[in-house]
Amino acid sequence: MFSTNSVKTGQDLVKNARQAREDRALSKRQESAAIILQCLARGFLARSRLSKRWRYELDQLIGWDSKMTEISSSEMFLIIKKFMFVFNFKTDKLRFGELCKYLVHNTETNDNAKTCYIGLSIHKQLVVSWINQVKKLLWTCCLYLDQNQPQFQTNEGDLVEVFLKMLVTFTDVVHWKALAKLTTMHAVLAQLCGRFLSYLNERGGHCVLASVLNSAVKSTQNLFVIKSGFNIAMRIISSGDVNDQVLAFTLHFLTIPAIIWHLQLKATECVDELASTGMLRRAILLFQAEGACLKNGLIPHQYSSNAVISVLCALANFVHLFILEKETLVELHTQCVSLMNQLVKFLYENTTQHKSNLTTWHPVLGYFNNSDAGHSPSMQFVKRQLEYMWEPVLVRAFFHDVLTLNSLHDDTSVPVQAEQLSKPKSKTKRRKMASSRPRQSLLPTGGRKLEYVEVKTTCLTCLLYKRSLSVFTKQLHLEMLTGLTFMDEVLCRLWRFICELGPSGGLQIFISSLSLRHAEADPYFAVFTLFCDMTSHILSILDDVEFYDLQIPFHLEELVTISSFLCRFVFKLIWSNVVKDASSPMYPIFESAHTLLLMLYNRDARRSFTPPDHWLCKDVKSNTIRSEVEKSQPRGKLIVDKIPFMLPHKDRVLLFRSFVTADKLKLGGSITFTISDSEPMVHIRIHRSRLVEDGFEQLAAMQANSLKGVIRVKFINDLGLDEAGIDQDGVFKEFLEEIITKVFNPDMNLFKVTAGGDMKLYPSPLSHLQDQHLLLFNFVGKILGKAIYEGIVLDIPFANFFLRNLQGQQHTALYSPIDELPSLDPEFYKNLTWIKRYEGDISDLDLTFTYEEDIMGSVHSHELIPGGAATPVTNENRIMYIHTLAHYRLHTQILQQTKAFISGFRAVIPKSWTSMFSAPELQRLISGDNVDVDLTDLKKHVVYYGGFHSTHRVVRWLWDILERDYSSSERSAFLKFVTSCSRPPLLGFVHLQPQFSIRCVEVPDDEDTGDTVATVLRGFLRLPSKSRRAHNYNHRLPTASTCFNLLKLPNYPSKDVLRDKLKQAIANNTGFELS
Repeated sequence: MFSTNSVKTGQDLVKNARQAREDRALSKRQESAAIILQCLARGFLARSRLSKRWRYELDQLIGWDSKMTEISSSEMFLIIKKFMFVFNFKTDKLRFGELCKYLVHNTETNDNAKTCYIGLSIHKQLVVSWINQVKKLLWTCCLYLDQNQPQFQTNEGDLVEVFLKMLVTFTDVVHWKALAKLTTMHAVLAQLCGRFLSYLNERGGHCVLASVLNSAVKSTQNLFVIKSGFNIAMRIISSGDVNDQVLAFTLHFLTIPAIIWHLQLKATECVDELASTGMLRRAILLFQAEGACLKNGLIPHQYSSNAVISVLCALANFVHLFILEKETLVELHTQCVSLMNQLVKFLYENTTQHKSNLTTWHPVLGYFNNSDAGHSPSMQFVKRQLEYMWEPVLVRAFFHDVLTLNSLHDDTSVPVQAEQLSKPKSKTKRRKMASSRPRQSLLPTGGRKLEYVEVKTTCLTCLLYKRSLSVFTKQLHLEMLTGLTFMDEVLCRLWRFICELGPSGGLQIFISSLSLRHAEADPYFAVFTLFCDMTSHILSILDDVEFYDLQIPFHLEELVTISSFLCRFVFKLIWSNVVKDASSPMYPIFESAHTLLLMLYNRDARRSFTPPDHWLCKDVKSNTIRSEVEKSQPRGKLIVDKIPFMLPHKDRVLLFRSFVTADKLKLGGSITFTISDSEPMVHIRIHRSRLVEDGFEQLAAMQANSLKGVIRVKFINDLGLDEAGIDQDGVFKEFLEEIITKVFNPDMNLFKVTAGGDMKLYPSPLSHLQDQHLLLFNFVGKILGKAIYEGIVLDIPFANFFLRNLQGQQHTALYSPIDELPSLDPEFYKNLTWIKRYEGDISDLDLTFTYEEDIMGSVHSHELIPGGAATPVTNENRIMYIHTLAHYRLHTQILQQTKAFISGFRAVIPKSWTSMFSAPELQRLISGDNVDVDLTDLKKHVVYYGGFHSTHRVVRWLWDILERDYSSSERSAFLKFVTSCSRPPLLGFVHLQPQFSIRCVEVPDDEDTGDTVATVLRGFLRLPSKSRRAHNYNHRLPTASTCFNLLKLPNYPSKDVLRDKLKQAIANNTGFELS
């Protein structure tokens, strides 16, 4: 009906119509967009012109452009309103700062209410709008302060002061000069300021100011920032509820590092104002209850390093406030202790348990995973605040109950530590001081039940200080102990408190506490550990006169009681497996008790004050303990390591020999030797004229395992020929004796003898004049170790301090070098103690921290500390001088020699073997027992040769002479004649190597061919020899082969001849003849 062209034409019409509609719609949209863009552009341009004009008006107002003529307050309000409408926080910072400066100046200097901005506060129509405008201005200041506080740059420091000044001025009517005369309106105006403060408080203005102060103290900002910031912050806080005030002050301001320190230093009036508000009292009462710090947010629920720093700062500021407000401290001392215990407990739990390889050093907490806050310069002030914890004011308050309670003893006079030790005293004063002690020793009596309030309070106080000792650095740890120890009579009163604690009193209560849960027992153990730490600290300072003669701070009888309990307590912890290693929960308590126990034991080992067998274990048989050790049981090892003196000395020597035996068995099949693989021993050749040189050359480089093996010695005489004789341990013993005699001879300059009458040996400070002196010391150490390893007794008297060096005891906790100084030089020790007690001004003596010594006619000066030559000795540092000088003489001066000697000695004898012995006991291990010769024991273990036997007349005469005619010293001389050592072996003659022997001889040694059937029969039957020479020899002197411990006796015809000849031989020391 329709053609194709007609259809196409219709479609085109529809398409064209649609396109026309779309074009018209697009045109309308474009027109609308253009209108919108034009509106936006015109609006932007209008706003820009308006903003520019309004900013220009403000610039005129504040004087940036031309100076505006004086305008009314309402016009000023309108200009500021328009400016705040177009205000841009980023770009208008400086302009806003100038506005604040202008408003502050206008408010403080303009006394015309009509032209003063503050006059709008009494304008009926504009007052509400003005209040809102001021709020906006003040909050904008806070925002800028919050933005600027992380870094107080130079160009922003002035703005910070301006913003703070703005806050100060508009929140206190005192600065409103124009309204100063309207006194009737001041109450209303004060309420108006209160509204401003409340608004800032609601918006968090106090938090902003806390951040400002935090940054200010870190960067040591000027006084105004700290002073004004704190004042306005306290006014803002005071506008809230009572509890909110305390929380805001504590959480936001007391957590600022050393804020109270800075306020006291730079703004004392702020501290006075704070005290007048009673804020500290309210804070103590709010946070003192158990768990209150956690509940109220002072202690966070989760660990973080920043949280630890905040709690630390709060603790330091609280301590400082306690010092400043003494009346509050005294009145609420119990609550103060409770509050501080919560804070210190958090620090204890979150610093001691968060140490790793990534930790860094913190000046208060030591190695701790801290943030940048730990490196703040204010941490040094936090440290100073914490030092107030051991100030007398605080200590008296915290230990109030201990210091004021009446004693249950008849005698209540207690020596005052500060008077006893901190001041020099004459002999008269020392006598007076000694008489001020209790007339009778304080011994356990009991009487104070654990439920008593004073008991609980004292336990909590001790817990506070004990945790603090664990939290702070070692330096603060020692300073705290010093402060507590020398503070009045705290230590003595604490001992009295312990004696009266519990039903039976004394330290028994602490053993009973082992059965309690850890949390329940903590307060009681805190008393115990604090007492141990304080006593250990003061014992390290006391010299022998104060300890033994004046008996400061305890009677010796009291120390016997204390040491007896400590033995039981420490043993029980180990034997009951309560303490297995350093990871045990009870280990800190064990460590405190063990340290004090060792100090008392070392004192007693040097100069006894305890009864015999005092240190031995009474609860378990020594055989049982030794069995545990030999079976390598953990508790047995720990006893030998920590408290070996609880075993009898004989048992420890047996243990030592068992260690040696086990070591020999262990090494028996694995030792390789240097001379011949087919021979299970080392052969060395020694020229008698080059004894030390040959021994050093052949033995110094020998491996430790080889040195522990069998060493055979062949001597070469002056002609270069081998000497006759077979070494069956005897020649090696002779070699050891002779080489040790040479190297320990002071003429060789390796060793020196102590001053006084003791003449004990120690390394020479001038040994460096000898070639290869350190290698020689290492060699001598090996030789001495070999002698002890083989059980060869050597008569070498070492100085006591050097023996303690050999044991490594100079590195133990609270080791005091002054105690060992008498063993080096009694006169030098006397001079140092004179300096300690000198009553005048020490600086008059012109001493410095140096030590001068004469080296081959030339005086050399050594600085005891860096810059010691320029550091004078004063009354304040004389104790440090005494200990430093003693340490130099005993250790530093011979440090390298001692290290080399110990290195050689330890190559043969491990430290764990000798740590079982005290210094005097180690000397006995080297030189034998310092007792009379036990002839009964010697008779049992003697071997006879040449026809002699136990009933032979000459033998009977010999024993009878030794027993009846000889004194103890003469018997020792006889033993030295035969064995080269005047002391018997520690475990008796059964352990003498080689065995003690007596041989009947007929001819001189050079003609002696040994025992034959004829000589044995003649000796046994007491028949005289037919040889004339033998007959003559029967009237010659006895001789001895010390290398074999062999006594050679002719068959004397009578007892008198034997007596005379033996005495003559011992007096002339005929000594060794080769066998």
